[in-house]
Amino acid sequence: MTDETTTTRIASQLLRAALAEFEARRQTALATLDIYLHKPIAIGDHPNLVGEIVKATEQLAAAEEAMEALERNFLATPTPPELPVEENDA
Repeated sequence: MTDETTTTRIASQLLRAALAEFEARRQTALATLDIYLHKPIAIGDHPNLVGEIVKATEQLAAAEEAMEALERNFLATPTPPELPVEENDA
């Protein structure tokens, strides 16, 4: 295995690990929000429920934004620039 192949393999593993970490954070935030919003009886007496919903929503947004940034910058296939369309005078 060449050094370049090894480097590419390691980079791929690191990227997958980072995406998995952010997906776990996303799923945790979604589960928390689901409990707060759809099963409030399960949380009992909670003095700052709105604050906890805001916190979980911010965690969800941060995880999704991080995943999108990694996907956009490291997984997206670059698209060639569009060529100008010439109009025919007919």
